[in-house]
Amino acid sequence: MDTKTFVNQIAKFHKNYGVEFLKERIENRDAYLKTPKSALFLILSYSFYQGRRNEISSQFEERARKALSLFLKNNNILSTSVSSRTTDKARLQKRYKDLDKELKNNEVNKEGDRLMVMSLVNLTQFSHQKNILAFLIGKIRSKAISKAYKNLDETWSIGPKIASLILRDIVCIYELEKSLNKDDYCFLQPIDTWVHRLSKKIGLINKDKIYKDEGKDITHQCLAFGVNPIHYNQGAWYIGARSLQILLRNIAVIK
Repeated sequence: MDTKTFVNQIAKFHKNYGVEFLKERIENRDAYLKTPKSALFLILSYSFYQGRRNEISSQFEERARKALSLFLKNNNILSTSVSSRTTDKARLQKRYKDLDKELKNNEVNKEGDRLMVMSLVNLTQFSHQKNILAFLIGKIRSKAISKAYKNLDETWSIGPKIASLILRDIVCIYELEKSLNKDDYCFLQPIDTWVHRLSKKIGLINKDKIYKDEGKDITHQCLAFGVNPIHYNQGAWYIGARSLQILLRNIAVIK
């Protein structure tokens, strides 16, 4: 098969991604917007796993959820006035010292993880709604997805890959693709090792290591082939996560 055919075939797996990874989140999408705490926990479910679920990440996310729930119960920060945003380590630790303490008490031992939680909580304070999901959706709908990306990318321990992953799935969960311009799709291309290797293997890119503009190059190529860049990325992401199962299914049908 040529590159275009491969891209089309990989993009078809976006349906599998939707069923296995997004179904529950789509079913609960209204609840996330009604409850700031639920929205915050949704974003945490992406940031703690760094895009791939594993047992250790699950344990630390659960500890962080418990600590954050206790902190929110005793601190009415999700319904108070707007406060300024900071990404400065010392200021975050000072402003949210009680949360930092609660996280430590619940054995969230990695400082970067604690700063990430504090930084996301601080981001909720940046808008009147106090709902981080509503804040990001508002940016997307107002044609300012680059600003939404920047806000996430600047958050402790999130970075470009997870920022793109969060925004990509938000666009799908809330059917926001009509709000996008062609240039916006590059912000919805989380690139991990699997996506990179697969894209290189089929000739979509030609560099050996993940590079800064890889998402832009993949987006450009997908659009040139008439393939939805989100569908390609979700398909590639799914294949990376389920490669063994896909291989076993294909082996099973060989006669």
